[in-house]
Amino acid sequence: MKEKVNVRSIYLKILSLLSIPFILGGCSRKSDCDIKNLHVHKYYQNTSCGTIYNYLNSEKVIKDNYIWTDDIIEVTKDDLDFYKTKGNLFYGRDNWGYLYNGMKGCHDYLEFYYYYEEDEDYTDDEGNRKTRTETYSGWTTNPYHRGVTGEVSLNHYRFFSYSIVRKNGKYIKVESPLVDDIRDVLDDYPYVPLKFAKVVYVTYRYSPSQLPYLKASDFSYFRGPDLDNRNVDKNVK
Repeated sequence: MKEKVNVRSIYLKILSLLSIPFILGGCSRKSDCDIKNLHVHKYYQNTSCGTIYNYLNSEKVIKDNYIWTDDIIEVTKDDLDFYKTKGNLFYGRDNWGYLYNGMKGCHDYLEFYYYYEEDEDYTDDEGNRKTRTETYSGWTTNPYHRGVTGEVSLNHYRFFSYSIVRKNGKYIKVESPLVDDIRDVLDDYPYVPLKFAKVVYVTYRYSPSQLPYLKASDFSYFRGPDLDNRNVDKNVK
């Protein structure tokens, strides 16, 4: 069965796992940094998947939910162009705990397609009462939803990251292939976004009466990450 990118799905389940820091104002306030040499600062962000550390080209106390520290690395003008292109992407190997917990929180799940029609009364522009037929369709995780057709989508998370390369004198971001384990691309695509998963899916057909008994674990189409190996290097256990 052909696998397709699921353009209708929620982009990332990790969104529900993240804990955005609660900041009491001052989000646009500049730090008191007085270093004259070109540099970037180390920032951090606390989430329920772990703390993320990142170097950003900014002097704001709060930058996109990252919190400023006075730790720096000195850079060249060319390096600054690199950091501007990198933006909020973080170096994956320095934040392996976050990546591992993020993958661990992504589980396959089922959705069910429904379709039904319903007559509805309405009043036209001249005040006349009329009836029209409305169509309702979409995907739901509820197998008891009205009008389920028996079409089932098995949804699976795959992961991606970026490399940053120089082309025609400018830095550009290049997205990796989608993989079942983020470690499969970290060497060639070392920079990772906060939301680093997308959903792919395959579809099946069942009788609607069978839907309440189906579980994602009944299917073995997809392969997940190797969560038994907690090392950032898959070949090291």
